[in-house]
Amino acid sequence: MAKRPKVSIVTITYNHEKYITDALDSFVMQKTDFDVEIVIADDCSTDDTPQIIKRYAEAYPNIRPILRNKNIGAINNSIEALKAARGDYIALCEGDDYFTDRKKIQRQADFLDSKPSYALCFHPVKVFFESKEAEDSIYPPESDPRFFTTSNLLKGNFIQTNSVMYRKQKYDNLPTDITFLDWYLHLYHAQFGRIGFINEVMSAYRRHHEGIWWDTYENIEVIWEKHGIAHLNLYEKMTKLYGHDDKYEEIIYEHIHHLFIELVKLYQKNNKGVLEQAISKFPLQGARVLESEYSSGSKKDKEIERLAEELYRRNQEFEIVLRDLRNILNSRSWQMAQKLSKAKGALALQRNRKNK
Repeated sequence: MAKRPKVSIVTITYNHEKYITDALDSFVMQKTDFDVEIVIADDCSTDDTPQIIKRYAEAYPNIRPILRNKNIGAINNSIEALKAARGDYIALCEGDDYFTDRKKIQRQADFLDSKPSYALCFHPVKVFFESKEAEDSIYPPESDPRFFTTSNLLKGNFIQTNSVMYRKQKYDNLPTDITFLDWYLHLYHAQFGRIGFINEVMSAYRRHHEGIWWDTYENIEVIWEKHGIAHLNLYEKMTKLYGHDDKYEEIIYEHIHHLFIELVKLYQKNNKGVLEQAISKFPLQGARVLESEYSSGSKKDKEIERLAEELYRRNQEFEIVLRDLRNILNSRSWQMAQKLSKAKGALALQRNRKNK
């Protein structure tokens, strides 16, 4: 039986033939005093990516390829790859990015070994544009470890995917209907401990025209058109992780508020579908945003005002029904009826047994 690795490097690929060699070379160059496995899941690429992975797997036995014969999408592919990982720690890197430091995996594992109260750790990365559309930069620009708290992570994702190492958790119930899975994963793991920071650049993040988020670089509205509902789903899942804390819940609802404002802008440009879907999912939050931002003053819009009034009417009706239901359930007559029903059921059961 193969020895269990201490660290799993988990990678997903899709049509990365131009880049995958850089990623794989950076994985196999890692210098560690423990076993490392490389789980690389290709989502049915139509280029030469699977063949390149096969060649590396033949040369390096610690590479575990998962070559799909049907496309299942980036999120499902990521989750299945995580579930396949066997290491105590998990490092992420997508197939078009790469590590730049031979000691990256060793340093991060040493950090988690020495600090059992930490659930994850990360480091800054070099961000570069393949076609030189912008200057290279370092992300995140912040370097004070005190900044990297769960509260600030809820405000915005400061952890680049190929910089993180997690203490492994269970991955059976991760959501598949969200966007920015990496942000969710950081927050999911942060439930279990502190966030650690190693102030050394040890990876590179490549921006290129084939990248999944490239079209948002020039026009942020594209992300709301394509992924607005999935983004709201992300915030909904955040509330399930952190909604028990008032401070955290307030941060999440600020995100929802801002996103509704962006969706209203699309609505006013005759892209109505995304806002209507969002309202059906979050009617109360939608009503609050429409009422506070667009139903008075210089921003007044008759259509938006009508929508806000309709939403409030629906929510008020819901609150009345909910209040009545609570009153019924808490009433003595309801409780007596429940007890009587149970007694009748027990009596009927006794009679049936006697008749037999």
